[in-house]
Amino acid sequence: MMKFRRITILLVISILLVLSMFSVVSTKAQEEVPYEISGDTVRVTIGNVDISITARTAISSISIGGIQVVSAVGFGVFAPGWRWIGGTWYYGEVLEPPTVEEIPGGIRVRTHAKFPPESEQYFEFIGIYTIYSTGMIMANYTITAYENVDTQGVLFYVQWPISTFKGSSLYIAYGGTISSVNLPEEFKSQTLSSGSYSVAYASTKYGDLVVILLSPPSIGYDLDDARAWGGDVFELKGTIISGTLTKGTTYKMSLVIYPHSKGSEFTNMIVSAFSGLGAAKTTLETLKKSKPRTPGGAKLLSQCEREVELAYKAFSQGDIEGTYTHAKKALELAQAIKYTERRQRIIFFVIIPNIIGLILMLLVVKTILSKVKSES
Repeated sequence: MMKFRRITILLVISILLVLSMFSVVSTKAQEEVPYEISGDTVRVTIGNVDISITARTAISSISIGGIQVVSAVGFGVFAPGWRWIGGTWYYGEVLEPPTVEEIPGGIRVRTHAKFPPESEQYFEFIGIYTIYSTGMIMANYTITAYENVDTQGVLFYVQWPISTFKGSSLYIAYGGTISSVNLPEEFKSQTLSSGSYSVAYASTKYGDLVVILLSPPSIGYDLDDARAWGGDVFELKGTIISGTLTKGTTYKMSLVIYPHSKGSEFTNMIVSAFSGLGAAKTTLETLKKSKPRTPGGAKLLSQCEREVELAYKAFSQGDIEGTYTHAKKALELAQAIKYTERRQRIIFFVIIPNIIGLILMLLVVKTILSKVKSES
């Protein structure tokens, strides 16, 4: 138990040190996010970042300074026997034209489409893309079977253009570890890597791209070189739905996509802020289960809970600086709770009882001495 506590304390301290390594970079920007709707595509421009969202429910392109860093973020569907049907970045029947709602600090884009009945893959897709003036995109997807359906798999795709990323590395984060995968200049093999991931990011001379899974918090993946079949992308893909589904079955998925040209330090801050946020939440849940027994510990727990709430609020608004600051503060308060609990427990359960015991002993001695004196 003591060993586990030491490991937990060391983990929290390590995260605090990582967070403190990065200087705070302001992510506050203009409130307005320019956009235009052209046919079935919504085009958004934030500084030197251009984002295209198709009404078929996918991001069909992201460019930084005119250089494409995303070819597609969406869903690809295979019928039984691994028969390819299509990807939402180009295939599907639009049920509603895309809409754009202006919100504080950004816009919210909604898309609604389905695979047509002749595909025999009866899936309906709704996409909600919240795009902040900071450049951060929060994508929320709902996939519903509109009839009973047998599917080989609905896969989530992030396509990285080979022309942009060849010769660089893709970093995969999962379970507290980060591994790098070389993206080769020339074709070597179809599958470059496989496993599970929570965060994926890459840096180039043009800019960086970060993908963070929120729900589910991780998925299994294959990273394929599409040159194996004449393609021009590196495909990061993972199955999220498979098998036989009844009509009305619904799946949801949420993630963050952050394209930027602010350098690798800012990318590290994004990843560290996200990691710190997760660590703060986990630490808070552990502390709440242990229920601090001292007034000081209970007060600090309330403050820690508030900081975690503020960190999540900042994260939901695309404010990486705010997420970083509040997550770091929450972890510092968690450390303070443990110190305060130890100190006050020593006072309440060791020092004070010993003092009371000493006083009682002195009273007994005094009584005995008084009795002896009176008898003499």
